[in-house]
Amino acid sequence: MQYKLLPTPGFYSLLRNTKYEIRYTSLVFAKAYYYSYNYKEFMQKERVKIKTIIFDLDDTLVKTSRLYDRAREEFSSLMGKLGFEKEEALVKLDEIDIKNIHQHGFTKERYPFSLGKTYEYFSQKNKEEINPELKKKIEEIGWQVFRQIPELVDGVYQVLDILSKKYFLILATLGDPQVQEKKLQLTDLKKYFSAVYVLRYKNVEEYQNILTEHKLDKKDTWIIGNSVRSDLNPGLKLGLNCILIPTLTWKFEEEVPLSENYLQLDSLKEVLNYL
Repeated sequence: MQYKLLPTPGFYSLLRNTKYEIRYTSLVFAKAYYYSYNYKEFMQKERVKIKTIIFDLDDTLVKTSRLYDRAREEFSSLMGKLGFEKEEALVKLDEIDIKNIHQHGFTKERYPFSLGKTYEYFSQKNKEEINPELKKKIEEIGWQVFRQIPELVDGVYQVLDILSKKYFLILATLGDPQVQEKKLQLTDLKKYFSAVYVLRYKNVEEYQNILTEHKLDKKDTWIIGNSVRSDLNPGLKLGLNCILIPTLTWKFEEEVPLSENYLQLDSLKEVLNYL
């Protein structure tokens, strides 16, 4: 198994006293190939450097993408029944939705609006009259996303309960404040965090604001999330420690990692083995 490591100050001195096989890929970074128990030993020795963890919410702690997947499936099915190409409709939906994200951010009105606009686009393209009732029905598909209770990621209570007793936990999530607050209430996750931020965008500036407000040291601050674009890359730009727990993401979140200086895990529960 291959892991991506952060070159912390004690990294190389620790390696000299541990049985690791190192293959240097640059002057500042090395990939280590080793058995998992050796890596756990490394992380245990590095625990003193951890004071703060900034968590993502959607698809890191709660399974939000599934709700959107169901909405997309219902939308494409309806568009197919109306005589439009399903895949073409989904491609156009992503195009319109991403444009609206850049213009309006992650507001709750955005997604239903994008669905309605996609229907309008194909109606006009086919020179068909726009049906207001049908458009409203299509927009309702988007509103249903926010009325459902999100499923929790496996082990979330156990992980947060343990980490909240050891570290200062912050939640930084994208989305509409009302929607995200409702998720936290329904899931009872808010109690684990000392601070909660619902952001319009997640970028370097927003993360820097959090660091500044809480006077956090970059060396002992970690970001844990599922998105390369919204969690990993802003953290890497700031020089923070990052853990990526990848899940299936949609087109807006697709981005190439800026570097290999991060740890990638398969599940949230694995975090307890390293932090």
